Amino acid sequence: MKTQVLLPTILALALGAGTALAATRTSANYTVSTETVDAAGGRAGSAAYLHDGCLGGLGGLSTVAAPPQVAKHGYLGQLYDVSALALSASPPTVDERAVRPITASAVLDDATFQRVFGTEVAWTIVSGPIQSISPAGQALADTVYQNTPATIAGLYQNRSATLDLTVLNVDNDDFGLYGGDGIDDAWQVNYFGLDNPLAFPGADPDLDGQTNRFEYIAGTIPTDYESRFRLRIERVDGRPTHRALIFSPRYPSRSYTVQFRTNVASGLFEPLTGALTNDNGVIRTVTDRTATNAARFYRVRITYP
Repeated sequence: MKTQVLLPTILALALGAGTALAATRTSANYTVSTETVDAAGGRAGSAAYLHDGCLGGLGGLSTVAAPPQVAKHGYLGQLYDVSALALSASPPTVDERAVRPITASAVLDDATFQRVFGTEVAWTIVSGPIQSISPAGQALADTVYQNTPATIAGLYQNRSATLDLTVLNVDNDDFGLYGGDGIDDAWQVNYFGLDNPLAFPGADPDLDGQTNRFEYIAGTIPTDYESRFRLRIERVDGRPTHRALIFSPRYPSRSYTVQFRTNVASGLFEPLTGALTNDNGVIRTVTDRTATNAARFYRVRITYP
């Protein structure tokens, strides 16, 4: 149990204390009758509030039902017990590698709150990607590959509380060994787990001839030999100058540009124009209607995102 001293009330009590009577004072212009000190206390209220006064209204307790509030006026001393600890953060999220201040409040036995300094709280990390909590209650988030929950705890006067936070992923390519390699960290963790060299962009763990970087862009599974990007060229019946380029998989989240050149070893690839495009699920057919060269060599350029 603690005592909270509110100094401004000491003066009020001193003025109200002592003799209850004073002699009549008069002059040519006024007369002040002998004063009496009332019994103090009294209650005033309305539909919105209730006030219990003391010492002629210099102190007292006021309450409001909605929103619930309690105000204590002019108390010389107040005895209270801490019944609980409350932790909060606004907002309850923190960007990776950023700091979020945590606020601690003591819930008193009369349902009021008292702010607690962070240095008075014993902080601990319960779970999640929180790197550290300073003595003042500053929570430092770690790097994540996706939005990740975290929980911290505080202890004050044998009262404990926890607070749930969400660490927000603000950079898709900054996590562990996968940081800065041009591939979404979440994709690498999903297929290879944490910090696995098999997830590196140039690796080909399923031996299908397509690297992880290409499979990430193409939307295929890097650990499945049968899951790979396929392209074939077919003649079109009755159309000797037409060629059908058939490739899969095709996804709406990616863009595909068919390019060609007439020499296998040299020359620039140019976008194929005037072609017909037809989609059937994940299969796309692009028909080149101007294949009049002796030879044409095609490729598909995939852009993601």
